[in-house]
Amino acid sequence: MDVVLITSGPRTTPYSMYRTLGAYKIAQSLRKNNYSSQVIDFVNFMTEEEFMKCCSKFINSDTKVLALSTTFLMYGSMLSINTLPPHVINAINYFTNLYPNLKIVFGGCHSRTVTETDNITAKYECVIEYGEDIIVDLLNFYTGKGPQPIFEFLIKPWATYKVYKTPLVKKYNIEEDNFIFTKEDCIVQGETLPIEISRGCIFKCKFCNHLLLGRGKLDYLRSMELVKNELENNYKNWGVTNYFIICDTFNDTEYKMNEWYKMINSLSFKIKYTAYVRADLLDRYPDTAHILADTGLTSVFHGIETLNPRSAVSIGKGWSGKRAKEFIPNLYHNIWNKKILQSLSFIIGLPHNRHEDFFEILNWFEENDLYNLVPHGLGLYKIKNRNQSEFERNYENYGYRFLDDNRPYNWSNDYWNLQTVADLINKNQNRIHKMSSKHGSWEIMLLAQYGFSSEQLTKENQKNIKAWQYVIKKKEHLEKYMNLLLSL
Repeated sequence: MDVVLITSGPRTTPYSMYRTLGAYKIAQSLRKNNYSSQVIDFVNFMTEEEFMKCCSKFINSDTKVLALSTTFLMYGSMLSINTLPPHVINAINYFTNLYPNLKIVFGGCHSRTVTETDNITAKYECVIEYGEDIIVDLLNFYTGKGPQPIFEFLIKPWATYKVYKTPLVKKYNIEEDNFIFTKEDCIVQGETLPIEISRGCIFKCKFCNHLLLGRGKLDYLRSMELVKNELENNYKNWGVTNYFIICDTFNDTEYKMNEWYKMINSLSFKIKYTAYVRADLLDRYPDTAHILADTGLTSVFHGIETLNPRSAVSIGKGWSGKRAKEFIPNLYHNIWNKKILQSLSFIIGLPHNRHEDFFEILNWFEENDLYNLVPHGLGLYKIKNRNQSEFERNYENYGYRFLDDNRPYNWSNDYWNLQTVADLINKNQNRIHKMSSKHGSWEIMLLAQYGFSSEQLTKENQKNIKAWQYVIKKKEHLEKYMNLLLSL
């Protein structure tokens, strides 16, 4: 196998185990350029013995690259840097000792935060931003078929390594992306799958460090005919009808919503899905709320961020400080009749935020009998070799400081620091738990792959059924996946 790609979803709950899409898109790009590739997924949930068995199936003396997606593979907490799982580190060291010519390439949003404490003995390189083209350039270079891609040096106390982000010739075009999952991806029957309808975001929220912010409204939008082909392929081969839509903002334009509606209604089967949806656009374009409901939206994630008007303006989401308190309850209870389950995300530590704003959010949530609350601290990183948010690029302009160069995530301002935010959330954890103990938007679609309907999950939320039932299902799902993988 020329390239083996290691990836995993996050371990946010005892039963969370789902695919992320990046490694599969890169594997497809490699295959189209005549490089064999294999994705090994769900790595965070494997034992070391299981992981080594899977790796040994595909890594040999002919393998050129072991590529690792760090976005969810690495883990940490609000007060610590992300680190690689020990069994992954052990595997990297084992295979690079066994095959000295094996290249290690990190990708994903944490690829530049691999630390000295990860104890990786091999040299490694990084790919940042979107990897469909740059990974092919790298393989061409490693195999003597092309020049070395453009790179920068990232210098750390214990190592200096190369960071690649600019492809020599850009070929990948999401508008014409005919991606489909294949037999080699080992899809489990009825699994909930990620799907990409568009890329980037038309907005430029100041705390956001995602790529392609502020794009044109119809830029980077896939052909709906190609999306339809993907949906039909998944249904035909694995009976898949449940999806995570991974667009940064799914409902960014009325045009997209109308085209989505027409395409979904041309299918011979129904789907259900969750998505990131801007509540302010539902308020501005009321018909789109009904389009989403009519096309299978089952759960939804709204980034509200704050109810403080000054904080909302400071991040570029003025609507949240003006209309969210009124609109969100109306959307949940009246427009969607409590049939679409909302996760509401709020950031603590924004400019002009105060303790009283935090309690206003809790009181508002309880008084309006809303579904699921997700409060979390502001994330800022003082790391230059990564895509940075406006707050991170110009943090001093917004009143932020970094306390310790050895802890590049440890920010403060005149009112908060990362520790006081964590303390406030932890001190009110019992109250928050009552608002966040229901299954979140992503979890609802995750549990659908185990055979639980949204109606069942709502009842289980009310009865507080123990999670062990889901843990058993997760274990069964992992075993099915590994059996498919090892039988290739």
